[in-house]
Amino acid sequence: MELTLKRRKCYHRLVRDFFRSREDRLARRQQLQACIAEHAENGRVALVHGGIDCDGGRWDNRISLVTATVVAVERWIEKYHEYAEGPQWQTVEKPSVAADLTEDCRDLAFEAFEDGHAHVLYA
Repeated sequence: MELTLKRRKCYHRLVRDFFRSREDRLARRQQLQACIAEHAENGRVALVHGGIDCDGGRWDNRISLVTATVVAVERWIEKYHEYAEGPQWQTVEKPSVAADLTEDCRDLAFEAFEDGHAHVLYA
């Protein structure tokens, strides 16, 4: 196989696009470690999370206490997103701050039905 100018440009473009779109995993983990160090109390952090399921049920300000390590937080996030039926979110907070939050749950589809609005659920 001859490496022509056309093939060389194609390979160059593929490699360039690969390195542009590549996520810097180490930098992301360092940012997470800094966030955990800032919010840790007694070796734990609070993960405040919420989401919307496929039926329109919405929840917010649920709290999970996790060991203040990058591995523990990443495992919790992976497990949380494993069974996701819609958009989900989470933030790292101090446990003392998270204790003051109140959990909120709503059924968006039923609220729209009660109000007489046509509705469509998007994930």
